[in-house]
Amino acid sequence: MLELQKKSPLKTKVDLEVFANTVLFIAVFIGLWQLAYLSGIWPKVSLPSPIMVVGSFYDLILDSTLTISIGMTLYRLLIGFAASIGIGVCVGLAMVRFGGFGKTMSSFAVGLQSFPSVAWVPFAILLIGLNDIGILFVVIMSSVFSVMISAYSGIRNIPPIYLKAARNMGAKGFSLFRYLMIPAATPALIIGIKQAWSFAWHALIGAEILMAAAVGIGHILLVGREFQLMDNIIASMITIFALGMLFDKVIFAKLEDKVREKWGLRQEHDIENK
Repeated sequence: MLELQKKSPLKTKVDLEVFANTVLFIAVFIGLWQLAYLSGIWPKVSLPSPIMVVGSFYDLILDSTLTISIGMTLYRLLIGFAASIGIGVCVGLAMVRFGGFGKTMSSFAVGLQSFPSVAWVPFAILLIGLNDIGILFVVIMSSVFSVMISAYSGIRNIPPIYLKAARNMGAKGFSLFRYLMIPAATPALIIGIKQAWSFAWHALIGAEILMAAAVGIGHILLVGREFQLMDNIIASMITIFALGMLFDKVIFAKLEDKVREKWGLRQEHDIENK
Protein backbone atom coordinates (compact mmCIF):
# COMPACT_ATOMS: atom_id res chain seq x y z
CA MET A 1 0.00 0.00 0.00
CA LEU A 2 2.80 2.39 0.97
CA GLU A 3 4.66 1.41 -2.18
CA LEU A 4 1.67 2.32 -4.33
CA GLN A 5 1.30 5.64 -2.51
CA LYS A 6 4.94 6.49 -3.19
CA LYS A 7 4.38 5.86 -6.87
CA SER A 8 1.23 7.96 -7.10
CA PRO A 9 3.19 11.13 -8.12
CA LEU A 10 4.28 9.22 -11.23
CA LYS A 11 0.65 8.72 -12.20
CA THR A 12 0.00 12.41 -11.57
CA LYS A 13 2.90 13.32 -13.84
CA VAL A 14 1.63 11.00 -16.57
CA ASP A 15 -1.88 12.46 -16.29
CA LEU A 16 -0.50 16.00 -16.58
CA GLU A 17 1.51 15.04 -19.65
CA VAL A 18 -1.56 13.50 -21.29
CA PHE A 19 -3.61 16.60 -20.46
CA ALA A 20 -0.92 18.93 -21.82
CA ASN A 21 -0.61 16.91 -25.04
CA THR A 22 -4.39 16.94 -25.47
CA VAL A 23 -4.58 20.71 -25.01
CA LEU A 24 -1.69 21.18 -27.44
CA PHE A 25 -3.34 18.96 -30.05
CA ILE A 26 -6.64 20.84 -29.77
CA ALA A 27 -4.87 24.21 -29.99
CA VAL A 28 -2.94 23.16 -33.11
CA PHE A 29 -6.10 21.75 -34.70
CA ILE A 30 -8.06 24.97 -34.06
CA GLY A 31 -5.14 27.02 -35.37
CA LEU A 32 -4.99 25.04 -38.62
CA TRP A 33 -8.76 25.27 -38.92
CA GLN A 34 -8.61 29.07 -38.56
CA LEU A 35 -5.82 29.30 -41.14
CA ALA A 36 -7.87 27.21 -43.58
CA TYR A 37 -10.82 29.55 -43.02
CA LEU A 38 -8.70 32.67 -43.56
CA SER A 39 -7.15 31.23 -46.73
CA GLY A 40 -10.47 31.67 -48.53
CA ILE A 41 -10.12 28.38 -50.42
CA TRP A 42 -13.57 27.36 -49.21
CA PRO A 43 -16.57 29.66 -48.94
CA LYS A 44 -17.88 30.47 -45.46
CA VAL A 45 -20.95 28.34 -46.05
CA SER A 46 -18.70 25.30 -46.53
CA LEU A 47 -16.07 26.00 -43.87
CA PRO A 48 -17.12 28.32 -41.02
CA SER A 49 -14.54 29.67 -38.60
CA PRO A 50 -14.11 28.24 -35.08
CA ILE A 51 -15.78 31.32 -33.58
CA MET A 52 -18.80 30.81 -35.86
CA VAL A 53 -19.15 27.25 -34.57
CA VAL A 54 -18.91 28.54 -30.99
CA GLY A 55 -21.72 30.96 -31.86
CA SER A 56 -23.75 28.06 -33.22
CA PHE A 57 -23.20 26.17 -29.97
CA TYR A 58 -24.42 29.23 -28.05
CA ASP A 59 -27.58 29.55 -30.16
CA LEU A 60 -28.37 25.83 -29.95
CA ILE A 61 -27.94 25.84 -26.17
CA LEU A 62 -29.83 29.12 -25.71
CA ASP A 63 -33.00 27.83 -27.36
CA SER A 64 -32.59 24.38 -25.70
CA THR A 65 -32.31 22.65 -29.08
CA LEU A 66 -28.98 21.02 -28.23
CA THR A 67 -29.87 19.91 -24.70
CA ILE A 68 -33.23 18.43 -25.77
CA SER A 69 -31.59 16.72 -28.75
CA ILE A 70 -28.83 15.23 -26.59
CA GLY A 71 -31.38 14.00 -24.07
CA MET A 72 -33.54 12.34 -26.73
CA THR A 73 -30.57 10.76 -28.50
CA LEU A 74 -29.16 9.36 -25.26
CA TYR A 75 -32.62 8.09 -24.29
CA ARG A 76 -32.87 6.12 -27.53
CA LEU A 77 -29.28 4.96 -27.23
CA LEU A 78 -29.58 3.66 -23.68
CA ILE A 79 -32.83 1.79 -24.38
CA GLY A 80 -31.47 0.19 -27.55
CA PHE A 81 -28.12 -0.62 -25.96
CA ALA A 82 -29.71 -2.16 -22.84
CA ALA A 83 -31.96 -4.28 -25.05
CA SER A 84 -28.93 -5.40 -27.07
CA ILE A 85 -27.09 -6.51 -23.93
CA GLY A 86 -30.10 -8.39 -22.57
CA ILE A 87 -30.92 -10.13 -25.84
CA GLY A 88 -27.28 -10.79 -26.73
CA VAL A 89 -26.38 -12.36 -23.38
CA CYS A 90 -29.53 -14.53 -23.27
CA VAL A 91 -29.08 -15.80 -26.83
CA GLY A 92 -25.35 -16.30 -26.23
CA LEU A 93 -26.11 -18.48 -23.20
CA ALA A 94 -28.68 -20.44 -25.22
CA MET A 95 -26.07 -20.97 -27.93
CA VAL A 96 -23.75 -22.51 -25.35
CA ARG A 97 -26.50 -24.59 -23.76
CA PHE A 98 -27.74 -26.02 -27.07
CA GLY A 99 -24.70 -26.96 -29.15
CA GLY A 100 -26.45 -27.41 -32.51
CA PHE A 101 -28.23 -24.07 -32.18
CA GLY A 102 -24.96 -22.42 -31.16
CA LYS A 103 -22.99 -23.68 -34.16
CA THR A 104 -25.72 -22.60 -36.56
CA MET A 105 -26.43 -19.25 -34.92
CA SER A 106 -22.76 -18.28 -34.57
CA SER A 107 -22.33 -18.36 -38.35
CA PHE A 108 -25.45 -16.26 -38.88
CA ALA A 109 -24.40 -13.85 -36.12
CA VAL A 110 -20.98 -13.24 -37.70
CA GLY A 111 -22.62 -12.60 -41.07
CA LEU A 112 -25.25 -10.26 -39.64
CA GLN A 113 -22.63 -8.41 -37.57
CA SER A 114 -20.91 -7.39 -40.81
CA PHE A 115 -24.07 -5.62 -42.02
CA PRO A 116 -23.60 -1.84 -42.27
CA SER A 117 -26.04 -0.21 -39.86
CA VAL A 118 -27.61 1.85 -42.66
CA ALA A 119 -28.58 -1.39 -44.41
CA TRP A 120 -31.16 -1.95 -41.67
CA VAL A 121 -32.81 1.45 -42.21
CA PRO A 122 -34.89 0.70 -45.37
CA PHE A 123 -35.96 -2.60 -43.82
CA ALA A 124 -37.02 -0.85 -40.60
CA ILE A 125 -38.90 1.89 -42.48
CA LEU A 126 -40.99 -0.59 -44.48
CA LEU A 127 -41.46 -3.04 -41.61
CA ILE A 128 -42.08 -0.64 -38.71
CA GLY A 129 -42.31 2.89 -40.08
CA LEU A 130 -40.70 6.28 -39.46
CA ASN A 131 -40.90 6.29 -35.67
CA ASP A 132 -38.82 5.69 -32.55
CA ILE A 133 -39.52 1.95 -32.60
CA GLY A 134 -37.97 1.78 -36.06
CA ILE A 135 -34.91 3.70 -34.87
CA LEU A 136 -34.54 1.40 -31.85
CA PHE A 137 -34.82 -1.61 -34.16
CA VAL A 138 -31.87 -0.33 -36.21
CA VAL A 139 -29.82 0.30 -33.05
CA ILE A 140 -30.52 -3.16 -31.63
CA MET A 141 -29.87 -5.03 -34.88
CA SER A 142 -26.59 -3.15 -35.35
CA SER A 143 -25.22 -3.94 -31.88
CA VAL A 144 -26.81 -7.13 -30.51
CA PHE A 145 -24.62 -9.53 -32.47
CA SER A 146 -21.39 -8.22 -30.92
CA VAL A 147 -22.74 -9.01 -27.45
CA MET A 148 -24.07 -12.38 -28.61
CA ILE A 149 -20.77 -13.46 -30.16
CA SER A 150 -18.66 -12.26 -27.21
CA ALA A 151 -20.90 -14.07 -24.69
CA TYR A 152 -20.81 -17.26 -26.75
CA SER A 153 -17.05 -17.14 -27.38
CA GLY A 154 -16.22 -16.11 -23.81
CA ILE A 155 -18.09 -19.06 -22.30
CA ARG A 156 -16.80 -21.56 -24.87
CA ASN A 157 -13.21 -20.52 -24.14
CA ILE A 158 -13.47 -21.25 -20.41
CA PRO A 159 -10.74 -23.80 -19.53
CA PRO A 160 -12.34 -27.28 -19.18
CA ILE A 161 -10.61 -27.80 -15.84
CA TYR A 162 -12.71 -24.97 -14.37
CA LEU A 163 -15.90 -26.70 -15.44
CA LYS A 164 -14.74 -30.05 -14.06
CA ALA A 165 -13.80 -28.48 -10.74
CA ALA A 166 -17.14 -26.70 -10.47
CA ARG A 167 -19.09 -29.86 -11.26
CA ASN A 168 -17.05 -31.83 -8.73
CA MET A 169 -18.12 -29.28 -6.12
CA GLY A 170 -21.76 -29.81 -7.00
CA ALA A 171 -22.40 -26.86 -9.33
CA LYS A 172 -24.87 -27.55 -12.11
CA GLY A 173 -27.58 -25.91 -14.15
CA PHE A 174 -28.23 -22.25 -13.36
CA SER A 175 -25.67 -22.14 -10.53
CA LEU A 176 -22.97 -23.25 -12.98
CA PHE A 177 -23.86 -20.36 -15.29
CA ARG A 178 -24.28 -17.88 -12.43
CA TYR A 179 -21.12 -18.60 -10.46
CA LEU A 180 -18.68 -19.86 -13.09
CA MET A 181 -19.56 -19.24 -16.72
CA ILE A 182 -20.74 -15.64 -16.48
CA PRO A 183 -17.82 -14.46 -14.26
CA ALA A 184 -15.26 -16.35 -16.37
CA ALA A 185 -16.67 -14.91 -19.61
CA THR A 186 -16.86 -11.34 -18.26
CA PRO A 187 -13.55 -10.04 -19.77
CA ALA A 188 -14.60 -11.17 -23.27
CA LEU A 189 -18.14 -9.91 -22.67
CA ILE A 190 -16.88 -6.45 -21.69
CA ILE A 191 -14.98 -6.21 -24.98
CA GLY A 192 -18.11 -7.20 -26.90
CA ILE A 193 -20.26 -4.72 -24.99
CA LYS A 194 -17.79 -1.91 -25.67
CA GLN A 195 -17.81 -2.77 -29.37
CA ALA A 196 -21.62 -2.97 -29.32
CA TRP A 197 -21.78 0.51 -27.79
CA SER A 198 -19.75 1.88 -30.69
CA PHE A 199 -21.99 0.14 -33.24
CA ALA A 200 -25.13 1.35 -31.45
CA TRP A 201 -23.84 4.95 -31.42
CA HIS A 202 -23.06 4.88 -35.15
CA ALA A 203 -26.38 3.24 -35.99
CA LEU A 204 -28.42 5.67 -33.93
CA ILE A 205 -27.05 8.83 -35.53
CA GLY A 206 -27.45 7.35 -39.01
CA ALA A 207 -31.00 6.22 -38.25
CA GLU A 208 -31.97 9.63 -36.85
CA ILE A 209 -30.77 11.26 -40.07
CA LEU A 210 -32.19 8.79 -42.58
CA MET A 211 -35.47 8.20 -40.73
CA ALA A 212 -36.03 11.94 -40.21
CA ALA A 213 -36.30 11.87 -36.43
CA ALA A 214 -38.19 14.92 -35.15
CA VAL A 215 -35.78 15.40 -32.24
CA GLY A 216 -32.18 14.30 -31.77
CA ILE A 217 -28.60 15.08 -32.72
CA GLY A 218 -29.25 13.42 -36.07
CA HIS A 219 -32.12 15.87 -36.61
CA ILE A 220 -29.73 18.82 -36.15
CA LEU A 221 -27.41 17.26 -38.74
CA LEU A 222 -30.34 16.72 -41.10
CA VAL A 223 -31.55 20.32 -40.77
CA GLY A 224 -27.99 21.56 -41.19
CA ARG A 225 -27.66 19.64 -44.44
CA GLU A 226 -31.01 20.85 -45.79
CA PHE A 227 -30.35 24.53 -45.01
CA GLN A 228 -26.56 24.47 -45.53
CA LEU A 229 -25.82 25.32 -41.88
CA MET A 230 -22.30 23.95 -41.70
CA ASP A 231 -21.69 25.58 -38.32
CA ASN A 232 -24.59 23.56 -36.87
CA ILE A 233 -23.28 20.41 -38.53
CA ILE A 234 -19.80 20.86 -37.06
CA ALA A 235 -21.28 21.69 -33.65
CA SER A 236 -23.26 18.44 -33.79
CA MET A 237 -20.17 16.48 -34.83
CA ILE A 238 -18.20 17.93 -31.92
CA THR A 239 -21.07 17.01 -29.59
CA ILE A 240 -21.07 13.41 -30.85
CA PHE A 241 -17.31 13.20 -30.40
CA ALA A 242 -17.43 14.69 -26.89
CA LEU A 243 -20.22 12.35 -25.76
CA GLY A 244 -18.36 9.34 -27.14
CA MET A 245 -15.18 10.33 -25.31
CA LEU A 246 -17.10 11.04 -22.11
CA PHE A 247 -18.79 7.64 -22.02
CA ASP A 248 -15.53 5.87 -22.87
CA LYS A 249 -13.53 7.59 -20.13
CA VAL A 250 -16.19 7.74 -17.42
CA ILE A 251 -17.82 4.33 -17.89
CA PHE A 252 -16.06 1.87 -20.17
CA ALA A 253 -12.43 2.67 -19.31
CA LYS A 254 -13.15 2.37 -15.57
CA LEU A 255 -15.24 -0.76 -16.03
CA GLU A 256 -12.57 -2.39 -18.15
CA ASP A 257 -9.89 -1.40 -15.64
CA LYS A 258 -11.84 -2.92 -12.75
CA VAL A 259 -12.39 -6.15 -14.66
CA ARG A 260 -8.70 -6.38 -15.56
CA GLU A 261 -7.73 -5.80 -11.94
CA LYS A 262 -10.24 -8.29 -10.53
CA TRP A 263 -9.27 -10.99 -13.03
CA GLY A 264 -5.53 -10.39 -12.58
CA LEU A 265 -5.04 -9.01 -16.09
CA ARG A 266 -3.45 -5.70 -15.08
CA GLN A 267 0.00 -5.23 -16.56
CA GLU A 268 2.99 -4.28 -14.44
CA HIS A 269 3.24 -0.76 -15.87
CA ASP A 270 -0.47 -0.23 -15.05
CA ILE A 271 0.18 -1.12 -11.41
CA GLU A 272 3.15 1.24 -11.24
CA ASN A 273 1.06 4.11 -12.61
CA LYS A 274 -1.87 3.49 -10.28
